[in-house]
Amino acid sequence: MQLECSKCGKPAVYLRRYTSERLCQACLVQTTTDRVRRTINRHKMLREDDRIAVAISGGKDSAVLLHILNKIESNFPESELIPVTIDEGIKGYRDKALEAAKELTKSLNLALEVFSFKNMFDYSLDELVELRTDKSLGACSYCGVFRRRALNEVAETLEADVIATGHNLDDETQTILMNIMRGDSRRIARTNVSRERSVEGLVPRIKPLSELSERDIVAYSHHLGLIYHDIPCPYSGEAYRNDIRSFLNDMEHKRPGTLLAILHSAEAVTEALLTSSSDWTLKTCEKCNTPSPSEICKACMMLEEIRG
Repeated sequence: MQLECSKCGKPAVYLRRYTSERLCQACLVQTTTDRVRRTINRHKMLREDDRIAVAISGGKDSAVLLHILNKIESNFPESELIPVTIDEGIKGYRDKALEAAKELTKSLNLALEVFSFKNMFDYSLDELVELRTDKSLGACSYCGVFRRRALNEVAETLEADVIATGHNLDDETQTILMNIMRGDSRRIARTNVSRERSVEGLVPRIKPLSELSERDIVAYSHHLGLIYHDIPCPYSGEAYRNDIRSFLNDMEHKRPGTLLAILHSAEAVTEALLTSSSDWTLKTCEKCNTPSPSEICKACMMLEEIRG
């Protein structure tokens, strides 16, 4: 028997397990957009006249992010969306993802800005991995550090007020658990600082999809036929995150709502840490003058190691 949509009574095509909602295609799209809008409003992520740099990888998360933001921001004519792709330089992978990103932005009548590791840091990610002397550091370590640095520099160049990234609920909870298991729980607060507490020299980051599960994003993109690249990064197999993902997927399947509970717990931890501690000021990197928790930032340390 065909199950009915919890919202309108039409035939349901999707079950959002953590809210127990059965949804038809129209209600799936609408409730997904509404969840993003509520997340933006709850965390005061955006203002009516913002210039928003949207990080586009070519994958499904950033495709959904750009599509939903484009709908929401159409009601605010003074705001501006600027899709931005950082080309890390992964042979046989990034070029195809870049094609998808260009096709998506064109379909939304937006212009894509493309920047590369090679032009910004003199090395592609493939070259960084090849030249590294510390083999204990995987490609994802280099990629994460340089992507964060690149996005901040690009956002400053484009005079963006905020950077929107496509991190979803699964991504966020995986990061939270990884920080705890690595004994670095204070990083939970550093990676979830609200716009109101942004640090000078760092363009505020916002994560409008942080309360959408990966299943929600797959369903939304599938039913709207969004353009995206769905081939995994060739370096992803070495990531510590994979083990955490498997554990959390199992927990969420057995106990729907686990991921949201972890996210909300991390928000409480962040608030407690930022309220109780006075030690949240950053230094300035001696090499590049960007904000850093240490005298030399991680990106400059890595570049020094590569250059010898």
